Amino acid sequence: MKNLEFETYVTGDSPKRAIVGIHGWKGNRFSFKQVAISLRIPNTEWFFPEAPYLVEGNENERSWSYEIEPGIWERTEPKILLDNFLSSHVLTKYDSKKVFFVGFSQGGLMCYEYVLHTPHPWGGVFPIAGFITDPTNKDKLRFHPNQKETPILIGHGIEDDVVKLESSQLAYSHLKRKGAQVELLTYIGNHKIGIKFLRKMKELITSMPVVA
Repeated sequence: MKNLEFETYVTGDSPKRAIVGIHGWKGNRFSFKQVAISLRIPNTEWFFPEAPYLVEGNENERSWSYEIEPGIWERTEPKILLDNFLSSHVLTKYDSKKVFFVGFSQGGLMCYEYVLHTPHPWGGVFPIAGFITDPTNKDKLRFHPNQKETPILIGHGIEDDVVKLESSQLAYSHLKRKGAQVELLTYIGNHKIGIKFLRKMKELITSMPVVA
């Protein structure tokens, strides 16, 4: 099992927090870099892990899962790889409460099915245009008890025709029912990251204290 490739982007001379950007299907480790540059969140180290699986053999297009057989998708290995990545490169430098995650589309799925299941209390989790794999199962979207106080901000474009808004509405309902600190923010647009959402995300991140 190989390690995940990743890129970083740092603002300030002495970063006090980390943001992990989890790209979507057909993305790669460069997908979130422009978002990081445009947001200009001070004193921050961004990490951009790259999904392990090629899409149709294309080196620049990656996926966090693949279909083993009809209806059965591999997700165990990428979760182990993300565990190793976080342990080796992120949590060695930052307390978990100063680590934030933003995931787009399939990256949003990884936020729901991986990030919220970990035992580390995170600074915040921000799934955008994400989905859960079994939306009719009320127990599908479970989260670790240590995430009870983790701020979760879900974003979705109301005109999204790739992943329907209902996907985020269901995720929000499941998490709210289980007592999560969750908010759903919609914006005008299709399958993309909205400026309105990014502003709110930045506001939440920068409002968290960074002094040890």
